Amino acid sequence: MSDSPPTTASPLALRFARLVARMQAEPGALNEHRQEVRAIAKALKKTPLALSSAGDLVLRDGELPIATDDAESAEPLASLAARFAAYGLEQLTLGGGATEADLFDLVKLLATPSEQGDPFAFFAARAAAIDARAIPRVLRKKELPPEPVPEEAPAPQEAKQEDLEAIVETASVKLPEIVAGTDARSERLTEPLAVPKGSDAELAALFTQLADTTDFIALRAPLERMVFLADIAFRTGKFDRMVEVMAALIAIEHNQLEQDPSDDRRREFAQAVRRFATPVILRQLAVMRHRRAEDADSAKQLQALLYRFGTDGAEAVIDEWSSASTPEARRVCLEALRGLSRTHDALFEALRNTDTTRVRQAIELLAALGDARAEQLLLEQLRHPDAKARRAVAAALDVFPSPAAFDALGLAAIDEDATVRLRAVSALSRRGAAAVKLLAVMLDGEPEREVLYAAVAALGNIGTPEAVQVLVRCANGETEHPRKRSASYRLQACAALALVRTPQAMAAVQVLRDDRDREVREGSMRLVAQASRRGTMAVRAPVIAP
Repeated sequence: MSDSPPTTASPLALRFARLVARMQAEPGALNEHRQEVRAIAKALKKTPLALSSAGDLVLRDGELPIATDDAESAEPLASLAARFAAYGLEQLTLGGGATEADLFDLVKLLATPSEQGDPFAFFAARAAAIDARAIPRVLRKKELPPEPVPEEAPAPQEAKQEDLEAIVETASVKLPEIVAGTDARSERLTEPLAVPKGSDAELAALFTQLADTTDFIALRAPLERMVFLADIAFRTGKFDRMVEVMAALIAIEHNQLEQDPSDDRRREFAQAVRRFATPVILRQLAVMRHRRAEDADSAKQLQALLYRFGTDGAEAVIDEWSSASTPEARRVCLEALRGLSRTHDALFEALRNTDTTRVRQAIELLAALGDARAEQLLLEQLRHPDAKARRAVAAALDVFPSPAAFDALGLAAIDEDATVRLRAVSALSRRGAAAVKLLAVMLDGEPEREVLYAAVAALGNIGTPEAVQVLVRCANGETEHPRKRSASYRLQACAALALVRTPQAMAAVQVLRDDRDREVREGSMRLVAQASRRGTMAVRAPVIAP
């Protein structure tokens, strides 16, 4: 009996591997990559793909090992298997629930070179923004060196320690357990923060003990005590004391560890800091940040705390910005977000949220930030599956004068949803002469009357000679639109010309007083009479030029 032939790679697995390889080789061909992602996402609805690492740089599709005799096919499969191994990716399931946006982000992440200092942490941190319910995956845990046996902790320093521990046990909010390893979501301070002197003798002594301890094992007892005292202060509403302890912790951490990244104490400090990374504590810091904006020292201290908590700190301020009741509170929150290095990372994750309300809030905040990174994140949302989100993007791009934002508005102007196109027209009306060609195309084929008439009005707002020429064609019924002979359509153009009120525009309206359509004749005469009472103007200048 002859040997059985080797298992061949499934077409979909091979297609996915080739896409990852092409994106790595040609990162600039985004349009082609997106089209392929769209095709793969459609195929996944019929044939789910379950990839897993089988060791020795071999992949499995479900329970079957993937193999091929074709060298051209084997190369992308081997490359994908190597990427699985480098990033510690054991299993990856792609099914019908995977959205195009998440699938594209996954392919882009897999195509990213793995020369980072810690590929496991790099992949885990960025994969966190991809919906784990739609694209389940299993990551291999990084092996850590064995923990040294800790010395016996010193006895409690306070007589009422038992009473305080009882409060902790009965409290409803629990601090998270210490997690081994460095958390990629946090952020080291970039400049020193003054260590508080201590509002009482115990805190002053504890701060001194922490600053003088150099052995990382002996460091655990004072760190645990500081976490305990800050937790009690939070639960009893003594927020100033809580902030004092937390500020001392990160200030001492920065002062001691700034010069030596390999210091064994770094991990102990990081674990203690992460014990405070609960939503309720961070939200309280965000509230205090905008309520104490007038106190420069307090604002600086709170800003440093939020900065140290990285993405979690930024998320807390974003939540506070979204629910702020006054413009002043929003302004302060926006100022705080501009000073946090992880703000855009937090917004990137918010944009991947399944709650479209949160997505639209993130889009609104990106528009308020108005910087280059915010613009890039907005541009990526033009393909969001939710029409309301795309509409919010079109409105947000109005504040960005760059050519890239202008091109994006051109894409929004041909969106499948009429409300998105309407918002795009509104934004294009403030782009000056550059928008005339885009709006002129809409006058030839826009199916929705509301959007069509908005494009006509937008040309009137632009008011350049080029815009007037397009409107004259529209008023004379010379466009390619099916409604070109409609009286209402032509009168919209006449009204836009009357709004421009240049001699050329008004001459075109006056000619229509002899038109064969009675409604057009009467409308033309009314518009001429109204314009004569206001006079004419020379040329209307555009507001924004990309």
